[in-house]
Amino acid sequence: MKVTINNDTFEIKVASISTLLDIVTQIESRIPKGFVITEISLNEKILESNWYYNAKKIYLLDEDKINVKAEDPSQFSLEILKNSKEQFLMILNDFERIAESFRIEDEKKANHLFIQGIENLQWYFKILEDATQLLGKPLHTLTDNNISFKQYITDLEKKLDEIITLQSRQDWVMLADIIEYEMVPELRKIFRIYDILNL
Repeated sequence: MKVTINNDTFEIKVASISTLLDIVTQIESRIPKGFVITEISLNEKILESNWYYNAKKIYLLDEDKINVKAEDPSQFSLEILKNSKEQFLMILNDFERIAESFRIEDEKKANHLFIQGIENLQWYFKILEDATQLLGKPLHTLTDNNISFKQYITDLEKKLDEIITLQSRQDWVMLADIIEYEMVPELRKIFRIYDILNL
């Protein structure tokens, strides 16, 4: 079977019944140290990103061709972080809009936006944590004004808990004030991470 890793092609002997998982195990021994597989094509068709979970159910023949993209995790972590910058600015704008919606007492719209905003923020924190970890610069080691970004996130999560409690009291004006004057400035502190990482 012909296997190409990035631009390097070689042959792998395939047993009569081989799965993609068997082949990937052999491929992993040939990719550069520290690199990870980011994409696999089987017969010129790119497999879905969850290919690994189905790898033992995908059977291969000797005439099949596999193309593998392997990357240094720090490279795609930088790419992820660069992309997350734009996502962060959208989240920041969303929370400014949420505050405005609560202020004009359009609570149905505000509550909907608020739930979506929290989900987006949690997703963003996970991306930020994973990408900085892969870069070898975990959040607890990156600081601004002697405070780690991990601490900024922890403080912001506590603030979110307070806001959720206020939401249950339906004090919309107070809620708008806390989001606009306390939460949004805390979010802006996290944005400083991009300057520190030179992104």
